Amino acid sequence: MINPETKQPLVDFPTHFLFKITGKNEPNFESDIIALLKKVDPTIDDSKITRKLSSSDKYLSLSVNVWVTKQEEIDEVYSLLKAEPRVVWAL
Repeated sequence: MINPETKQPLVDFPTHFLFKITGKNEPNFESDIIALLKKVDPTIDDSKITRKLSSSDKYLSLSVNVWVTKQEEIDEVYSLLKAEPRVVWAL
């Protein structure tokens, strides 16, 4: 992605990119999301994941540091997350 004013990239690659994902707290949600993210970064382990349950335990939020080497990898992750019906939102 390019800054329209400066014509410079908004992100310098390669880099760790923090994805924040909230979804329904259902069986296998976390493992399925991590498997999806590992398509881009197979080195993801527990040290790169932060978890938080909603006060009602209905939703699970994940913050995951993913190593990306190009913008297309970020775009791919967002596309995969968008297709996952249990994901409520992703940043």
